[in-house]
Amino acid sequence: MRRTVCFLAAWCFIGSYALAGPQDKAPQPLKKVPNGVYAVLRDSLNEKDVLPLKEGEVLVVHEARYLKKEEKEPPRYLVVHSAPEVVFDLAGKPKAVKEGTEVVRISLKLQPKAAGALERLTRDHLGKQVAIVLGGEVVTMHKVREVIKGGDAQISCCAAGSANYLLEQLEAHQMNK
Repeated sequence: MRRTVCFLAAWCFIGSYALAGPQDKAPQPLKKVPNGVYAVLRDSLNEKDVLPLKEGEVLVVHEARYLKKEEKEPPRYLVVHSAPEVVFDLAGKPKAVKEGTEVVRISLKLQPKAAGALERLTRDHLGKQVAIVLGGEVVTMHKVREVIKGGDAQISCCAAGSANYLLEQLEAHQMNK
């Protein structure tokens, strides 16, 4: 009896999926997006709310892996351009900012071209969301509160140990240029 119920449930699930048709199939991210800062064009807790994608747009998921456990949020589906508005073209090695022994922020200095792109992005998206992608994943998403001028930026980290991971990703990116 148990096998029959499991088979029936699986058959109903597969049957209902087949009835949905290809137009209802949500596109999956095909590849990792490049490192950088992206303007969030649309976002939602529900993937269907941000679809369909337009030419030059990609779907990424912000898993909120780097938040403290008590601040965990459900995944957010983000639509961004397929290329970052700001490429991480660093003018020097990223610097860890510590409180005690814990790295809590990473300070970055961008090259002039990237600094100009960051200033334009933050000016054009005041009050809107941007996403930071490292290692092909959205590591953080923030609301732009002011224009960032001069190319000096910081990435704040909320979860213990996450800053070290982000720092390693930035350093690896800089070495692979």
